Amino acid sequence: MPPFLHLALICTFLLRETKCNLLDEPCRVMPEGPWDDHTTIDVKTDPMCHNGTFWWNYPQGNIRLHFQHKTSPYFKVCLKDYLGGSMFQLYDDTSDMKHAMPSVTPDSSDEVCTSAHHYEITILFEAGHLMRYMGEVAYRIQPIYPL
Repeated sequence: MPPFLHLALICTFLLRETKCNLLDEPCRVMPEGPWDDHTTIDVKTDPMCHNGTFWWNYPQGNIRLHFQHKTSPYFKVCLKDYLGGSMFQLYDDTSDMKHAMPSVTPDSSDEVCTSAHHYEITILFEAGHLMRYMGEVAYRIQPIYPL
């Protein structure tokens, strides 16, 4: 057996046994759809995740991403571009009142943040009309302790 094939089989076995699939991280949100420009779907992050990414393949339509925090009703969500995330129009849709947010900036460490005074923040991601391959935004959830 050629050495590279032997190594590939060992790596496949190890990844399967340890359940370490790089694309199946528990804090990565990878929704399927929507498949047209006029549809909105709702997706939730894992409440145990405080850092992760939102990865949207072939973005079309809108996704409302719900961020939850189990220990503090006061928290903020900060987003930054990870890969092509600057294509999204962002809105804070927490109180069912859509407020425009600045877009994340490519190749920047600057974050776009919004805060909440209850246990959930909802951010609406609009994909726009141009078909793209993918967009990914990193998120960070941080509790805010009132004074």
